[in-house]
Amino acid sequence: MKILWMCNGSLPAIAEMQNKTTAVCLGGWLEGLSKNLLRNPDIQLIYCYSDYEISCVQTGARDNLKYYAIPMTRKEANESMPNTSVAYKTFSDILRESQPDIIHFFGTEFVYTDAFLDICIDCGFGDKVVVSIQGLVSKYFLHFDADLPAHVIWSKTLNELKGHASLRNIKKSFRQRGNHECVALKKAKHIIGRTSWDRAVTELIAPETQYHFCNETLRDEFYTGQWNPNACNRYQIAISQSSYPIKGLHKVVEAVAMIADIFPQIQVVVGGTDVFHGNCIRGNTYGNYVRKLIRKYGLDDHFKFVGMINASEMKKLMLESNVFVCPSAIENSPNSLGEAMLLGVPCIASDVGGVQDMMTRDIEGYVYPFNETYKLAYYLKKVFEGNEQILDMAQAGRRKALITHDPETNNQRLMEIYQEIGGEGVIE
Repeated sequence: MKILWMCNGSLPAIAEMQNKTTAVCLGGWLEGLSKNLLRNPDIQLIYCYSDYEISCVQTGARDNLKYYAIPMTRKEANESMPNTSVAYKTFSDILRESQPDIIHFFGTEFVYTDAFLDICIDCGFGDKVVVSIQGLVSKYFLHFDADLPAHVIWSKTLNELKGHASLRNIKKSFRQRGNHECVALKKAKHIIGRTSWDRAVTELIAPETQYHFCNETLRDEFYTGQWNPNACNRYQIAISQSSYPIKGLHKVVEAVAMIADIFPQIQVVVGGTDVFHGNCIRGNTYGNYVRKLIRKYGLDDHFKFVGMINASEMKKLMLESNVFVCPSAIENSPNSLGEAMLLGVPCIASDVGGVQDMMTRDIEGYVYPFNETYKLAYYLKKVFEGNEQILDMAQAGRRKALITHDPETNNQRLMEIYQEIGGEGVIE
């Protein structure tokens, strides 16, 4: 059976084939899911992904995995994908050559999903297509400002001005991509989702499209090891991303400022893209704002930015911290929260999107309204003071995550969906 995936990033297995030992691969759920899928020798996975750094298609194969790196410009991915582009022709050629039994798009947030769906339909593969929901940019757009002051949204550094990468430009891109996303969802006959939030959104946009439920399998590293309250840094907070307003780091700064006098040893360690080194010329507007906020509250010694880190490094950060915080303005089902729960780390998350489908309030972790920063501060205080309830919730969260992200269950469910789409006999 041939399954074609179209994704927005590479896999560690592909980076290894390409001898890219330092490559950063996005989408940890794809790594876990593909590993389980490839254990079945009857399945051939044709893995396609967009690559902004190449000018012609690259391909390779090992065992039952074949990959295609599709050359694509950022403009084609985010604004428009003409049918004369190299990317459009490349995907069309791959489709005709491979003749897959199932075509699976991961994510709707890039313009190429809409364009490539047209190719699938034109080539007679429309009934074989399924689209997985990751985030939904058409709704993320509505939450982009994340309670930031208007002057910050309208500001731009010289670098952002030259690169058309200001916050307003990014927000505009979200809206444009969201329009294509809605069109793509209506074209697809099958959708895979995992939360009440993504089901509500997709059914409103595309009521005729069939919805299939399937949870995500996370990165291997997080299924082993367990948080120990006696081995962590008692006043350390772990955060996985902070690159733009939706991720809500500015709210964490405000919350920490409320309790820094009570807990002078408090430390916030932030992973992900580091946007905090710069100025009004070379910097990043959001990073500059957060840095000013940190200085305003005298918290320079309480925040540490570690940049992009791999799975092992993120696991280490989570295990050595006393709490993981997911402070986003909107999320579907944040994988970083699932990873922290798998490790049994105490978790606090903003009550947005599908978060409460992952973590039940006051049973598996603390959940608070995004804009109620004082409540985040209160929950941080409770974690730092420590009690049996915190430990019980962390263990309950771990038990929940082990069920939600069970690789065998999720792989079996995905196979069932493929069979439902392809019909009896597609999967041996």
